[in-house]
Amino acid sequence: MSEKCFYCESDIDEQETIHQVSFYTNDEEREETLCPDCYQEWLQGIKG
Repeated sequence: MSEKCFYCESDIDEQETIHQVSFYTNDEEREETLCPDCYQEWLQGIKG
């Protein structure tokens, strides 16, 4: 069964790397899955 990217909602192929990232909202932490492309964009966003 494939995972879905939290951001773009595309299916992540089993052969691709799945990235788990933490999001904090309302003082709560939640783990979400990102595809490789969205993960790279997320990394660039936190770098500034």
